[in-house]
Amino acid sequence: MRALASAFALVPLGAGTAQAAAWTQPAGGGQVIVTGIHSHSDKGFDDRGRTIEIDDYDKDEAYALVEYGITDALTVLAIPSLSRVEVDGAGDKTGLGQSEIGARYRLAATGAAVFSLQGSLRVPGRKRRDRVAQIGATDTEVDLRALAGWNFKLARHDGFADVQGAYRMRNGGPPNEFRLDATLGLRPAKRLLVMAQYFHVRSDGAGTAGFGKHRYSNLYLSGVYDLGARWSLQLGHIATLSGRNALRERGLAAAIWHRF
Repeated sequence: MRALASAFALVPLGAGTAQAAAWTQPAGGGQVIVTGIHSHSDKGFDDRGRTIEIDDYDKDEAYALVEYGITDALTVLAIPSLSRVEVDGAGDKTGLGQSEIGARYRLAATGAAVFSLQGSLRVPGRKRRDRVAQIGATDTEVDLRALAGWNFKLARHDGFADVQGAYRMRNGGPPNEFRLDATLGLRPAKRLLVMAQYFHVRSDGAGTAGFGKHRYSNLYLSGVYDLGARWSLQLGHIATLSGRNALRERGLAAAIWHRF
């Protein structure tokens, strides 16, 4: 079930770039996943969680998740990114997006389950002072998370589940955040992996400089088709389910995977 261990999570609009699953890469091996996302929002959520009209917001983002196994238990990762953001009436901004570097360590593993810890540093490509919670990447951030994953069989089909709990410390005005990521994957056919991924973010109180409390939940449904042992293609749809002081987004994502 090597391919299942390669599953990753996508969170658009600056809420977090790709996060790998709980499994680590084998020593001397790894993967590169290049992803492109287009998302749009013409509605948001107010302080009471009600849907409101907002200025049209569009974002195009491209990033690469690079993982490499130093040992079987220790994987290092890097996620550089580029982005273009356009807000109706305010022009657009193009350049380096939020980039990340970190490591994941496997603490325990059985035949079907794994438990890991991961830490990473996130650095913005440019300083920003937006007032929308999901856009507010203005300074460096530190992401610390615990990850648990397990493989299973469902009607003779291979499947996996991955759950991550994180605390993100953010410099500048935005408040720190609690994060919960959950992924369920199933292989209905030998070359096809389908995934449902849920991401929930809740601020740890309010921030400063105009950043209040916020929360939002995103759902990502996708399919990954294996072209061979080393290459795969992914296509999916992203939607925000609920939120507070946040964007309500809709978008498409496509990715190409390479394992080495």
